Amino acid sequence: MQKVYCFITLLFMLSCASFESKYIIEGKLKGKTYDGEFIYLVPVEGATAETVDSVQIKDGAFRFEGDASVPSICILRTRPLLRMELQELLVVTEPGTISVILDTESSAKGTPQNEALQLWKEQKRNSDFAYTNINQQLLEADESKKEELKKLQMKYDKEYSNFNYNFVKQYKHTAVGEFVYKMTGFSFTPEQKKELNSL
Repeated sequence: MQKVYCFITLLFMLSCASFESKYIIEGKLKGKTYDGEFIYLVPVEGATAETVDSVQIKDGAFRFEGDASVPSICILRTRPLLRMELQELLVVTEPGTISVILDTESSAKGTPQNEALQLWKEQKRNSDFAYTNINQQLLEADESKKEELKKLQMKYDKEYSNFNYNFVKQYKHTAVGEFVYKMTGFSFTPEQKKELNSL
């Protein structure tokens, strides 16, 4: 009897370990307009026919499951013609359930790294918007205002760079931290890079 109990306990422990290293992506879209279309889960690095996963949208929803023992950054995307309507979305395939909404503004939440990645994406969007706005003003401004706008632009650049630096510092040894470092590290000072590399 004790052998049976030990065997059941072992199976339970193995199933728990398996669950802990699994990611689940539960996606939703508005309505059933896109039913029958495919969603692709594409690794940001090293994508091949073997590493790209796909599922079909049904009843305005989709679901991916996979191994999360080594979390990585992936892109959720549709076929090219739909990408103006359904924004591509970066996700981290880490253990847990990731809730995704695909729309003109797509989003993900539910696990620590995906929550952090969503925060970074929103900050990047705001920074890009501010930068574009200032560039437009520079094109239309007279000489007396251009210097002031350039200073404002530099201020925004510094604030965004500091945000990225602090983000990478906080998440350095995670998939999302390494990704943001690769994307934004060019803007860090030599001292900042040295500190991050020593962590």
